[in-house]
Amino acid sequence: MKNYDVVIVGAGTAGLMLARELGKLKHKTLILDRKSNLLEFSFNTLGSFMKIEDFGLSENVIAQKIDTAVMHSKSFKHYIKGNTFILDKKLVHEELLNALDDEYITIQLNTLIKKINKNTDGKYTSIEDSKGNSFEAKIFVDASGTSGVISKEEGLREKNVELGPGVEYNVQYLGKPNEAHLFFGKEFKGGYGWIFPLKNQRAIIGFGTVNQNMFKNLKNTLNEIIESPRVKKLVVKDNNLVEGGSLPITPVLTKFVKENLVCVGDSVSQVNPIVGEGYKFIFEAAIMASKAISKSLHTGSLDGLFDYEKVWEKRFLANYERSKIAQQRMVKLTNSDFLSDLAMLILLKLRPNHKNVNSLSGEYQ
Repeated sequence: MKNYDVVIVGAGTAGLMLARELGKLKHKTLILDRKSNLLEFSFNTLGSFMKIEDFGLSENVIAQKIDTAVMHSKSFKHYIKGNTFILDKKLVHEELLNALDDEYITIQLNTLIKKINKNTDGKYTSIEDSKGNSFEAKIFVDASGTSGVISKEEGLREKNVELGPGVEYNVQYLGKPNEAHLFFGKEFKGGYGWIFPLKNQRAIIGFGTVNQNMFKNLKNTLNEIIESPRVKKLVVKDNNLVEGGSLPITPVLTKFVKENLVCVGDSVSQVNPIVGEGYKFIFEAAIMASKAISKSLHTGSLDGLFDYEKVWEKRFLANYERSKIAQQRMVKLTNSDFLSDLAMLILLKLRPNHKNVNSLSGEYQ
């Protein structure tokens, strides 16, 4: 049995960024993941306002540069100017994998976690997989995404939470390559739609909602949306390959540490509530966690782990609480064409552009 400084469960967004940072800090780290291929995803692109250089990524991960977001309600349209990117998720993860220092980072695939063990003092001692293998470490990390393999069992996230699902098609694009589109109104049934341009006159069109009554009809609703006049002039559906994913819909969580267990990413709902893309926020949280873990390993005290929660709260808590209120309001607004039109007039046309950019990027003020 090998001993590690850190064992990370999950080699997704949070796990890979955290492992990359721990490798830089020269901590022996094991990543466990149930997948056999870390570059197979349920969806392949995402929109993000992140500055890729802040996270050590190259321009190679950019699928398309955007300088305008076009907001559509039933009767109105509004243009928000701001630089953002459509990112290729596979290329993002490839760069993270290639950046791992193999002297310090080990990845083990096809590993299904069954339980985490602890001693009589409540400190976690090892993780066991479905084959009976045991993995020991000084610190354990749950970066297992929405499944919350450990966070749910240890009470850091509710076991049963609502999910906000979304579905997408890759389609022919008729619009301007520098413009992304967001749609609100009654036809989106408590959710919203998006069109993210790609290269070669292609785009991603998607629909997402938190309305549980819609979950079984997401694909049919998206097909209806594509046939609506304001969408049809922008895209042509030429295939039936649907992609999708989901995010946990929970209250804003602030407890990410328990003894020598640390949770990062969707395992503790760290996506900003007002936006569907969470890479920027999860990357930041993973970097915060890496610094706290390193401090704890160097000092030999678990107290250092709680720096992670403190830094996260200072950076994100007020923002997330305001964003959660905005999320709840958004659901009500998008159930009504009248309210969506009114919101477009009041919230967008009367607000300065930089505030609209902040809201779209999740830096809700």
